[in-house]
Amino acid sequence: MSGLTQKVQVTYLAHSGFAVEIGEKVLIFDYYEGDLSFISTKKQVYFFASHAHYDHFKRRIFQWADKCEHVRYILSDDIQAKGPKGQTLKVQARQKSKLDDLKIQTLRSTDQGVAFLVETEGIRLYHAGDLNWWHWEEEGEVYNERMRRNYQHEIRKVLEGRRIDIAFLPLDPRQQEQYSLGLDYYMRHTQTRYVFPMHMWEKYETCERFLKDPVSEDYREKVQRVIGPQQKFELKGETACR
Repeated sequence: MSGLTQKVQVTYLAHSGFAVEIGEKVLIFDYYEGDLSFISTKKQVYFFASHAHYDHFKRRIFQWADKCEHVRYILSDDIQAKGPKGQTLKVQARQKSKLDDLKIQTLRSTDQGVAFLVETEGIRLYHAGDLNWWHWEEEGEVYNERMRRNYQHEIRKVLEGRRIDIAFLPLDPRQQEQYSLGLDYYMRHTQTRYVFPMHMWEKYETCERFLKDPVSEDYREKVQRVIGPQQKFELKGETACR
């Protein structure tokens, strides 16, 4: 698996927000803040929001319904906002949906809402939202063991051994020495070509730390160096869905 057969441009917006341009489509995940002026309103635009937390969903994405010829919203059902009528799809955990030519499957988050597995144009993308192996020392052994079990179960249930072109996963510095648990487990249980760390709370040195950490040695070349908002990446090669 060497990459994507067609050019795909990924723009890091902020925190867990990314825009993925594939041909005439733009998939925008967990918009929180950032400049979207580079996106043509002539394109087909899809906004995904994994859950209602303020750092993953903003109501101002609905303003695009007034200026874009084709915009759709795929929202976790914990988000109370309804979204524009006829343009909004509410999803719950472990649901399969089809919207235009997008195949969408959701996973259950270990925090709130869902994670997204999306296929379009022969490309498979995964956005974890807040599905992560959260480990907090102050919570104690029982909590952390339950979190480990729930995270591993969800990854095994849906993603074990899957070929995925582009993935976006938390790498949260607040977890201190346990910061890489979720991303590392995911990479060792999937065949992912490009992985983008996110949810770093603007501490981009966390990505540099991970790239130097012995834990990432086996798949380091697949980890994209995320250093700041509006950073662009161009990806190309063989697709996972072929």
